[in-house]
Amino acid sequence: MKKLKDLNIGTQVLYIPVHLQPYYLKKYNFKKGDFPNSEIYYESCLSIPIFPGISKKEINFIVKKINNLIK
Repeated sequence: MKKLKDLNIGTQVLYIPVHLQPYYLKKYNFKKGDFPNSEIYYESCLSIPIFPGISKKEINFIVKKINNLIK
């Protein structure tokens, strides 16, 4: 996330496991580790910019920068 931010590409984590949401933690006494697969995904997922008005130029910029980071 930091490397992409340094390249002016905003990212977010849009997925947080339901069982780790405060309401469900309290109501059902869930705890970290109850659903390990969803937690593994949560700890490794990243949302890159996507919205109706994104231009081809912006998409190409994001793809190019991510590919450079992966290499």
